[in-house]
Amino acid sequence: MSVPGFFVTGSDTGVGKTMIAGGLAALLRKAGRDVGVMKPMETGVKTSRGKQPYDDASFLMKMAAVKDPPSLVRPIGLKAPLSPHHAALQEGIPIEIGVVMEAYETLRARHETMIVEGAGGLMVPITENFYMADLARMMGLPVLIVVHPFLGSINHAIISAMAAQAEGLDVLGIVFNAWKKGKYPAPDFQLIERKTGEAVLGLVGCIPRPDKRSIQKAVWEGLDIERLLARLERRTPQVRAAMAAELAEKDKKYTWHPFTQMKEWMKDDITIIGSGKGVTLRGVDGAEWLDGHSSYWCNVHGHGDRDMNRAVIRQLGMISHSTFLGLSNEPAARLAEKLVEISPSGLERVFYSDNGSTAVEVALKMSCQYWRHVEPKGARNKFLSLGGAYHGDTVGAVSVGGIDLYHAVFRSLLFDSVFVPSPYCYRCPLGQSHPECGLACADLVDKALEENQGEVAAMIIEPIVQCPAGMITAPPGYLRRAREACDRHGVLLIADEVAVGFGRTGRMFACEHEDVSPDIMTLSKSISGGLFPFAATLTSGKLFNAFLGDYEEKKTFFHGHTYTANQLGCAAALENLRLMEERGTVEQGLVKGNAMGRSLESVASLPHVGDVRRRGLIAGVELVRDKSTGEEYPWEERVGARCAAEAKTRGLIIRPLGNTLALFPAPASTLEEISRMTRIMGDSIREVTER
Repeated sequence: MSVPGFFVTGSDTGVGKTMIAGGLAALLRKAGRDVGVMKPMETGVKTSRGKQPYDDASFLMKMAAVKDPPSLVRPIGLKAPLSPHHAALQEGIPIEIGVVMEAYETLRARHETMIVEGAGGLMVPITENFYMADLARMMGLPVLIVVHPFLGSINHAIISAMAAQAEGLDVLGIVFNAWKKGKYPAPDFQLIERKTGEAVLGLVGCIPRPDKRSIQKAVWEGLDIERLLARLERRTPQVRAAMAAELAEKDKKYTWHPFTQMKEWMKDDITIIGSGKGVTLRGVDGAEWLDGHSSYWCNVHGHGDRDMNRAVIRQLGMISHSTFLGLSNEPAARLAEKLVEISPSGLERVFYSDNGSTAVEVALKMSCQYWRHVEPKGARNKFLSLGGAYHGDTVGAVSVGGIDLYHAVFRSLLFDSVFVPSPYCYRCPLGQSHPECGLACADLVDKALEENQGEVAAMIIEPIVQCPAGMITAPPGYLRRAREACDRHGVLLIADEVAVGFGRTGRMFACEHEDVSPDIMTLSKSISGGLFPFAATLTSGKLFNAFLGDYEEKKTFFHGHTYTANQLGCAAALENLRLMEERGTVEQGLVKGNAMGRSLESVASLPHVGDVRRRGLIAGVELVRDKSTGEEYPWEERVGARCAAEAKTRGLIIRPLGNTLALFPAPASTLEEISRMTRIMGDSIREVTER
């Protein structure tokens, strides 16, 4: 059985990581394992990259009895006895993570098991924004934490283990190492295991004159080697594959997936996600994919963002939830102020809920009750929506939805709505094909409101991009003309920004592209950075004031949710907004979106791509049987689904919308990652449609 390696880190510098790493390497080599060792970067040495290693690196090579090139065992050597980041700054030498990983991959290919020793502890900086923990994660290795047994050891062990857990690292175990002479109480292994949930694997005693034999002996006698190996072997590819298979069977037996034909699902191979970092998803079995749809259009800063996680952990330590009925909480009040500050003018109040559907339900019910207050004898009980609209899956949201595939079966449950054609310029609903067709569709909004004068409470619209309909992008001016039509007829405008908000289109909110201020705006998905189900419905002061009255008037908005204004969601949203501002996420998203547009030019030229639609970092690629006529592929051929499946085999997760492939990368994606996504998409389309 192929045994994977591990990453040796410490609770501090000078705890004897090298001795533990070397001793374990020697023991495994003696047991017949093919062991490779690596000290990716070493400081306080006199030689630089590629020269004969000594100190920690040479010791590890001697203990493991390997003859690998020194430049691979220690690709980076720095003179100053500082963290790698600060030593490199002092020497004016940039640290290239790519060089380290290339050396690691070469060594991993040569050896059955790799033992990698980091510098200092997990949070030692390698570059300004890259730490030892990040290197261990990038290598895909569990960490073995070395701690001294002297005064303060319990604190150091617990803090180090909890830091590893907070970083999403797999902890192989904790090892104590008595590297200096002296008397000390035996560490309380059981207390540490109870507090951290991690295994304490033993204590290596002091070695007065360390040599290879005495170190081997001390490590063998001090550590529970069998337990360590058993824990290590649970991380083998074979065991991970078996675990993935077991979880897949449980999933097929007990779960029911959304928008999924379960008969097919239960026959197919399925993927179990175990972790993620940045825009990469990793399966329980170790396979990796680029997340090409931001985990359903919600992830902003990448998976496992340290700042986002820290904000949630901090809040979790204080309180995770208390009711918003009759009480308030700090993050909810601060977030409401921030949302009002950044939203289009006129939106002054925030009502919290759980997800996009509930945010829309709130908006619809508010609109309806608003008119009951201002026109007690009126009959405004209709809503105007677009063909192809999708606003969620609760009954009210479905009532204003225009996708028959999703909604038709529930028609008997729904209230009546008025629909106008979507400005789907590629397949013009008016039977014409000219630059003004989309704006002609806007005239249909005015016409529908005229025909239903005094009956429509509000128009609801996905501004700029109708995402589930197939990433249909409205022509410039459409949203503005729809707003003007609502104003002429005294109708409220609800902007459903659940999918398009928070920088996805190149502006913080899509309404900003045409300087439109809605009466109500719904937010979810990216509001929490993709960490929690969380939503908000923002309303104008005019609408809010209509609900004010004496208790006996019963003007209260009688609607709410158990987890309204949940503190964890609020904390995540606050940190998300802070980071977006600090990192220039909206501005960067515009730059990256334009780069994605250029990358998609080659995809647009493919013979079975009829149309490529994009706004910011939202793109839809419509597949057609005949490019010259726009003839569609029949539903039963599942062309979009087959292209998405092909992309998955090539390392990209995307989800089709019928025969339109949606590409919706997180703003945190690098230009290189976006380029890879578009390249894989193009190759997958070519493979399915041209073979």
